[in-house]
Amino acid sequence: MSRHAHRLCLAIACAVALLPACRAGAARPALASPTASAAAEAAPPRLLAGAGAVAFHPSRPLLAWSDGKRWHVLDLHTGRVADFAGDSEIADLAYAPDGDLWLVGDHAERWRDGRLGCRSEAADLSRALGTAGDGLAAAGYGHSDGVGPLRHPVWIDLHCGLTRYPAEPLPAGVADASADHGGIAGKNTRPPRALPRGFVAPAGTSAQPIAASHDGRWWVGEDAGRLHLYRTASDD
Repeated sequence: MSRHAHRLCLAIACAVALLPACRAGAARPALASPTASAAAEAAPPRLLAGAGAVAFHPSRPLLAWSDGKRWHVLDLHTGRVADFAGDSEIADLAYAPDGDLWLVGDHAERWRDGRLGCRSEAADLSRALGTAGDGLAAAGYGHSDGVGPLRHPVWIDLHCGLTRYPAEPLPAGVADASADHGGIAGKNTRPPRALPRGFVAPAGTSAQPIAASHDGRWWVGEDAGRLHLYRTASDD
């Protein structure tokens, strides 16, 4: 065998010997970088269309929010949004304990899984104060000389029948409807938006927290008049 042929055979043998090691190196998964992990935890929030009311479903991964005469329901697991349109402005909305969605404005409506259950007579409502298994506490607002801001409470039953209560002054320290967390005497209601006790927005977030999901994995904050949906870093 010539010297050239001998060198060629030796090179081929070395290449064959190194082939398994090369394959193993190619198959080895790349290590996740700390930068990539940090970026995943700091995913940007989702901007919600409009700047209306928001409410999380009490037991399912759903978020509802209003936008003028429209409202939307987002499936937090799939990211799919169902859009609905009404014929009047939606002042507020709230989920009942059983999952019914209440809308209030010029009247009240009760919805279930995208279907209208009932609609009340004209009511001129501005805020959903609280929900219960047998209805919704809501209110309209006005002003009286010598008294100041007034609340006009209304109870709405499951057939959208209205029970009107006498007007009453707003509690001390409450300047307008957005700060009113009142209810109706004798009705055990839950607020339409809730935050866990001691909830604080993460450092570096300028949004003001408004509501959080029942499992604590999601929260909505308001920033510069816009609504943003955040996913907590602890959600896996």
